[in-house]
Amino acid sequence: MLSKDEFFKTGEIVNLAEEVVYEELKALVERAEIEFCQCDKCLFDIACVVLNKIPSMYSSSIADRTYPSPEFKADYETLKQLAAEELPLAIERIKERLHH
Repeated sequence: MLSKDEFFKTGEIVNLAEEVVYEELKALVERAEIEFCQCDKCLFDIACVVLNKIPSMYSSSIADRTYPSPEFKADYETLKQLAAEELPLAIERIKERLHH
């Protein structure tokens, strides 16, 4: 069996919540709807707050991610909605407690 580091670095296991949070945060930054610090530290903190609030969604199958079932699609869309709802709350929380 692979070591733990090798096992998780293969890229076979993907937490789609991380991808969703990144994409939703990127879109929010591009829309410039909310004013907030966009340094790496603040963006990391915002992402962590959101990731701790929404459920994880792990996948080990490229087939599931490429040709998702209706249930998989629905779960993914729910995850996107949750991330979009949590992002403004996380931004406000981080704005109140900047780490720089």
